[in-house]
Amino acid sequence: MKKRILVIGLTNRMGGVETFIYNTTRFSNKTKYEYDFLVHGAKNTVFQKEINDFYDNGEHFYFIPSFKEKPIECLKALSSFYKENGEKYDFVHLETGATSEVVYVFPFCFFYHFALITHSHNGGGYSPVINSLFRPIVNISSSVKLACSVEASNWLFGKNKINKVKIINNGIDTARFTFNKAARKRIRDQYHIDSDTFIVGHIGRFSEQKNHGFLLQIFKEIKKKKANSKLMLLGVGELQESIKKQVKLMNLKDDVIFCGLKSNTQEYYSAFDSFVMPSIYEGLPVVGIEAQSEGLPCFFSSSISNLIKITDNANILPLDNNVTKWADKIIKNSNRTIDRKEYAKKISKEGFSIKSTVSELEKVYGV
Repeated sequence: MKKRILVIGLTNRMGGVETFIYNTTRFSNKTKYEYDFLVHGAKNTVFQKEINDFYDNGEHFYFIPSFKEKPIECLKALSSFYKENGEKYDFVHLETGATSEVVYVFPFCFFYHFALITHSHNGGGYSPVINSLFRPIVNISSSVKLACSVEASNWLFGKNKINKVKIINNGIDTARFTFNKAARKRIRDQYHIDSDTFIVGHIGRFSEQKNHGFLLQIFKEIKKKKANSKLMLLGVGELQESIKKQVKLMNLKDDVIFCGLKSNTQEYYSAFDSFVMPSIYEGLPVVGIEAQSEGLPCFFSSSISNLIKITDNANILPLDNNVTKWADKIIKNSNRTIDRKEYAKKISKEGFSIKSTVSELEKVYGV
């Protein structure tokens, strides 16, 4: 008999959690498992058309107001939704980085007797006080606890719960994220970038978490030492305009390229020469795994889980290191001669392919 699973975690913004949910859906066995999606605070979501097309049997999305913006309307909508649909699901799978998201499942999980899987995808951020207040409710409500890393587990469930949490890798589609020489040329031609220009790449939402200001300082130092360099930034977000102003003030307008949101990120990785991610906090960033799969020399802040060091191309640096140390490390380690096509195989071997991840999730769901 087919398992029915309700997933909460998709939004109308492209991000790592959204990509993870989409990948695990499209690589699932749809004859055994079928997902629906409850989306709060939006009237549409990323991957909506792709997922409906994948199933080809009707609509799989439900939309409710945000609890933060319209708490009474939200609770009424949740009560109505779960009263009508709650008992048809084998699991409700909450994919989140904040304990406050439990408001979308509690106390309904007890009223309508569905098993709650809570899946932590972030290692910090949001309000630590609010996170602590909601943590006991998360732990009481969750039948199954999952996390992408130990840090993500500690953040959402608390350090004393680690022995009750299953760590599941953020797997990726390694066939898609394999270095492609033709794609490298295509992207560089599109932006009129020479083949010998050194491209520093970053993919991430323009938010405080991603630390773009520090990234700009690193790039400016790289530019001093390696004049023929460009910085490509993919993503959107609330701090984008602020970062653009900072670029102008730093006289980097001609060397920093704002690419926006892109669905063909695999081609951009191929165009990059290095990938830099100085985040203030993370769980286990999907983009960091994708970049390694593409054979890119990667440079991560020590605030990111050590699990991110999957290949010999991953370098970890403290955020309290000055920008000169970051720049020197990036230039030195990006000059190695390697076969970039071989790294997708290494990622798969280490258990970070999407097929391995889906297999682990299906063990949780049962046959």
